[in-house]
Amino acid sequence: MPTYTCNYRLPSGNRYQKRQALITCFLTEEAGIGRGDDASRYQYNVESYSDYGIFLKRPTQLNKGFDFTVNIQGMYFKKNRRYSNPSHNDIFEALICCRNECPDEYNAVRESIVSIYECDDCDDIDLSHINAYFLDFEGTKHPIQIILLTIKWLFMEQDCAYWNYSGRRMLFERLSESGLV
Repeated sequence: MPTYTCNYRLPSGNRYQKRQALITCFLTEEAGIGRGDDASRYQYNVESYSDYGIFLKRPTQLNKGFDFTVNIQGMYFKKNRRYSNPSHNDIFEALICCRNECPDEYNAVRESIVSIYECDDCDDIDLSHINAYFLDFEGTKHPIQIILLTIKWLFMEQDCAYWNYSGRRMLFERLSESGLV
């Protein structure tokens, strides 16, 4: 089966409405007919900023039903191999780098994370005024807006996977405990 590529825009609304809309979108996916090449695969293009794109990939290796990975087109993260889907630790490292490299701008980054957590729409949050960056594993500068938009979708991923627990609050509390918000 082919990989289906779709454009998706998260609607305005509260946490419940956003989650419901995203899961409803996933419910329209074509059913697979088996494993490997017989599985249906999806890429949802959800954000763009400058030369970067953020996309969701389904299914994931974890097989949690409504789970997905958040990927950044145009850059890679590195552990033992190159990958485009940052882990929470990659996000923390990028934010710490930003805080160290751009201390005068970091308060605007912090405020943006809080607004995204509170489900303010990114279209209404002015990310363009933030003049901050982070360095990747090769020392290349990237705009922090990419990390902020990725956080938006990591919050959504946690709301889908852990709704019956605390959802997005788990990541937000870790960011808070680390002094990043």
